[in-house]
Amino acid sequence: MPHRCPFPTARPLPAALLVVLPLLLVPHGAGAQADCGTPGTMTVKTPDGRGTTKTATRVFADGSVAVRARLAVNPDGGAASYTVGDAGFTYIANGLDRWSGGQTTSCQAGGCRPDFLKAEAMGFGPGSPAFCVYAIEVDPFTEGGSRTACGPGKWVVGDGLGKPRPGPVVEGLSGQPVRTYRSMTSVTHRVGGETRYLDAETLPIAVAPAREYLGKLVWVGGAGFTPALALIGDRGPAFGEGSIALHQLLRTGTVTRQKPGPIPRDQRCGPGEMDLKPPFISRPGGGSADRCRPGRTPTTASDVRAYQGIDAALDFVILGQAALPRKGMAMQEEVSLQSMAAAAAAYTPERIQQMLACLPK
Repeated sequence: MPHRCPFPTARPLPAALLVVLPLLLVPHGAGAQADCGTPGTMTVKTPDGRGTTKTATRVFADGSVAVRARLAVNPDGGAASYTVGDAGFTYIANGLDRWSGGQTTSCQAGGCRPDFLKAEAMGFGPGSPAFCVYAIEVDPFTEGGSRTACGPGKWVVGDGLGKPRPGPVVEGLSGQPVRTYRSMTSVTHRVGGETRYLDAETLPIAVAPAREYLGKLVWVGGAGFTPALALIGDRGPAFGEGSIALHQLLRTGTVTRQKPGPIPRDQRCGPGEMDLKPPFISRPGGGSADRCRPGRTPTTASDVRAYQGIDAALDFVILGQAALPRKGMAMQEEVSLQSMAAAAAAYTPERIQQMLACLPK
């Protein structure tokens, strides 16, 4: 069932929040300028999404940070994020680097996909291409064996040194079963007594470049989009990435499940492909020339990728005093729209707008 936007109806505030609220609304000094805290900077993505840059922030006495940035899609943690055959919501190369001679080289320049598929076809055994993986869980190559580290929290797959951990089998858009790899997030939570990664397909999750922001809540809105709350649950090179669910909440106020591809050639341009809603798009194997259009008969299969971000500059406020119970990077309860809304109840829309008004125009 779709979930509604995460702002709750009126309810009594927890005692801890009743203490925090007056501190948020009382000026921190004389005049409006004092209420605007201090200037700061944060690394965000460039408008083309390919690089990073610094942008101005305002840092407030309660620890809140206001910033403006565009929003790309980060599906990590979703069940269909990475799949066998590289037909998931994001390309497999976004979760790994090459590994050779004890050194890593980036996959972002391209060329890793064919080699990963080769390693996959070889069962990741000896002699297959090797990769340093940071977004997918990794198992030892043999039962009872050990994994090979290639950096903090990173492990090698391929060449008989390790293999991606299988995730759930999900139903694809054409009705076929799709085998997945288990995708990770920096932050975990408790679901039914079990520790799990945050699900990008059902939970609004944001990405931040600094560990200090992990586990905090962030308000997102502006530019005509529906305001939403998100948990900062993953690290990346820049601020300005959000989960599938966050993109859906901003656009429609609801969260809905999308089945992954691939879409076989004989099922191309049918309702499943034509009804895709952002952030999902169709990526044909034949490139843009094989997209659906009148008079065109597709010649290749297509994948469903979560790649349609928001180009408009959005408003963000990282909420300094809105917290869920956690130990380190492990949330001690299940994260939900309702638990996030309750934790952020002291941050009224008026207070959010006061902080945003402090940003440079």
